[in-house]
Amino acid sequence: MLNLLKHEIKVRWVATLGWGIILALFGTTYITIFPQVQEQIRSIADWEVYQAMGFDMGTFEGFLGSTVVLFIPLVLAIYVISNSTQTLAGEEDEGTLELLLAMPLARWQIVSAKAFALGLSTFLILAMVGAWNGWVLNWMKAQVAVDISSRQLFVAVINAWPLTLLVAMIGLFLGAWLPTRRAAATTLTAFYLASYFTENFASHIASLAALRPFSIFSYFDTSRRVFQGGVQARDVLVLLGLAGAFFALALFSFQRRNVSVGAWPWQRATNLRDPGD
Repeated sequence: MLNLLKHEIKVRWVATLGWGIILALFGTTYITIFPQVQEQIRSIADWEVYQAMGFDMGTFEGFLGSTVVLFIPLVLAIYVISNSTQTLAGEEDEGTLELLLAMPLARWQIVSAKAFALGLSTFLILAMVGAWNGWVLNWMKAQVAVDISSRQLFVAVINAWPLTLLVAMIGLFLGAWLPTRRAAATTLTAFYLASYFTENFASHIASLAALRPFSIFSYFDTSRRVFQGGVQARDVLVLLGLAGAFFALALFSFQRRNVSVGAWPWQRATNLRDPGD
């Protein structure tokens, strides 16, 4: 299992570094542009369309939360959804998973190694982004009066890790449960977008308020409060608990999966009842 874990980490290091650099530059753009556009941004801060999207543009702290802290996990979702569904489901589509199963490894060891590598990769990406943007923020303090430190920005960026880990574990589960990578990626993308918009609309429409707890974004704070009050332990525990639950579901689903068959869950249930199968 240790050799498999080393391999999984090794094959991801280029993507980890590349995404870390891209997202660090992405955050740098928003941090450094604020002094030039702050008057224009504040003039549109009260627009309902921005409020409906969950953006707080009234202050530099709110601007950072609504851009750097929020946009980075949204963009990182491309990597997370692609890699989590490529793991297991994509490897099965390519015909390489059968070779892995021929090794003297239990299925739970295979899933565990891949899940750990996914979690480590996303953590390192966010750590790179948080550290670099914290340094940029220190440089920016000579131009903009801010009440937050580079450490607070770093923590706010790292706070996206429980959310991205949960998405990765959902992708791992869907890849083990659904017949193809395309089905898993499509389902996860739809869920991710629905969860994002549910949180935004439910925050501003009273009739939808009851739906907020069902959105994973309701446990991810991107407002200025994340700098002032810090990360909420309850939110972190909820996201990590859900990530653990979906990891367990991935283990269970992959244990029962008939590799290379590509059957839907209800077809598998029929096959299990068929004594001639």
